[in-house]
Amino acid sequence: MRLTVFGEILWDIFGDERKIGGAPFNIAAHAARLGAEVDFISAVGKDENGRAALDECRRLGLDCTNIAVIDKPTGYCMVTLKDGTPDYDLVPDTAYDNIPMPSVPKDADVFYFGTLAQREDCSRQTLMDLLEMYRGKEIFLDVNIRQHYYTDRLLDDSLKAATILKISREEAGVFGIPGTPEDICAKLLDRYPGIKLIIMTLDSDGAFVCPRGGSIIYSSKPCCRVVSTVGAGDSFSAGFLTCFMKGETLNDCIEKAVKLSGFVCEHTGAIPEYDLSISRLFD
Repeated sequence: MRLTVFGEILWDIFGDERKIGGAPFNIAAHAARLGAEVDFISAVGKDENGRAALDECRRLGLDCTNIAVIDKPTGYCMVTLKDGTPDYDLVPDTAYDNIPMPSVPKDADVFYFGTLAQREDCSRQTLMDLLEMYRGKEIFLDVNIRQHYYTDRLLDDSLKAATILKISREEAGVFGIPGTPEDICAKLLDRYPGIKLIIMTLDSDGAFVCPRGGSIIYSSKPCCRVVSTVGAGDSFSAGFLTCFMKGETLNDCIEKAVKLSGFVCEHTGAIPEYDLSISRLFD
């Protein structure tokens, strides 16, 4: 059960507090905690934030072999919460915008990438090279719409490379497709024949999976007291992916992913310590 994750590692700044973050980092950390072998491809700066980020990676059990240390500042993001919903102010031209091609990329069952780390040419070119390398594997695209850091072409190229697409109901509007969430997924499957299944998260309504040629599978609604939604979608992706790589049914994949994301919503920070119920759920 091997997962390669490409993308940003950064610090989310909440007032006077900082927490390690970035969607790919969160997914890598959760997947490793859930038992996957994770190869995380990213970059940090030669600064205190970079050293602290690598320390956090090691503490969470991530292999740092393919996290480059370069002459750019480690990424960070100013986060404010309004009614538990995060708003992000991202700093440009940081280490994760300049991820070099790793010297020892590893084999994987699934390759994960998102959209934010493609905002600059250097990391985008590295990603293109990696996608070519992992052609024939399952390619998991996690659409993360942040500020103005995406283009129609970037989204189109990413969708053409993906075999599995994960989007939120809120982000689905970026495709400009009218209709219900189910309609949007059906039209995306028509438009992009390489995509085998689409996962859409629905906030408090749970999520659904739309497989090509199959019936839509809906999850139950999460039962949780929301403290913060920071990292909830990332934990969902990690939970789904680890179950998917084990060969579990799509119904089990989505139900367990919703339970994990609901647990994360009950905490501040994207990677809280698991309680016994979550650990047993993914055993």
